[in-house]
Amino acid sequence: MIAGLAEEADRVKLPQGWPQVIEAAQAGPVILQRWFHRPTGIDDGAVVQLQIEGIPLRGSVSINDASLGSFAEFSELALNIHAHLLPRSCLTISIDQPIGQLDTTTTPQVSLVILPAR
Repeated sequence: MIAGLAEEADRVKLPQGWPQVIEAAQAGPVILQRWFHRPTGIDDGAVVQLQIEGIPLRGSVSINDASLGSFAEFSELALNIHAHLLPRSCLTISIDQPIGQLDTTTTPQVSLVILPAR
């Protein structure tokens, strides 16, 4: 996590670290990045989705610097990312809007889902 104008990243383990991310977002922009390897067993017909659920913040998401669009607070998204995957990929979630105080009762989720070929 890179918060505000920090020069160094803080390591945040999700989902336990969401309160830390939300607190940092109170002060301004936050960038979350996670490198991952291309999942094994993906054939040409498979669908690989990035699923985002319940993030209480506004922002945007990209993979390998390819924008996948923006999201609103507590939105649920399922984005097809198969075409953007490389042997090693970088997921970036940018929180670009400061927020007010939040009372969150659910834990946000960010996950990769592989759906079999149809």
